[in-house]
Amino acid sequence: MKVTSAQRPGAHFVAASSPLVTRSAFASLTVFILLAGACGAAEAQWKARGALAAVPVVRECDETGGDIAVSRLDPPAIYVCPRVIELARKSDPGVEHFYLVHEYGHIALQTGDETLADCWAARELAKAPNGERYLSAAIRHFRRRGEDPSRRYGTPVERAERIRACADSAVAEAPAGRG
Repeated sequence: MKVTSAQRPGAHFVAASSPLVTRSAFASLTVFILLAGACGAAEAQWKARGALAAVPVVRECDETGGDIAVSRLDPPAIYVCPRVIELARKSDPGVEHFYLVHEYGHIALQTGDETLADCWAARELAKAPNGERYLSAAIRHFRRRGEDPSRRYGTPVERAERIRACADSAVAEAPAGRG
């Protein structure tokens, strides 16, 4: 390798057309793009904060009883079923995020009340970056399920309307410039 007098002593010079430099530059650029995308995506959704950030999320379908996710209050934990998440994601991309935030709602409120957890999740997502995307996915998901009633949730259509109303109230209460 030839070092010219214009270069600093101790610096190594490799021609830019060298395959080593080209591959290295390409690899560096690829890593940068992937990391930048990952960082952007990480900031583009609701994240658990404070004590909720310490709640373990465990991938264990046996604990969910066929549901996408369930929570336990004592000790606080959330169990998710990756197989069910994938099925939900295929029909309504983003709905899985609503379900996860809903489970955090149970823990934040220390309640088993499904309507309170729905409203908490809707209000949290309404204030979060890209939260409307997840809310829309959940509302679409529940509206599609029709009128099959549940003692814990009401009908899926009622659940969708409750989620929308709670999200709208959070936006209405948000300080100017936020929402």
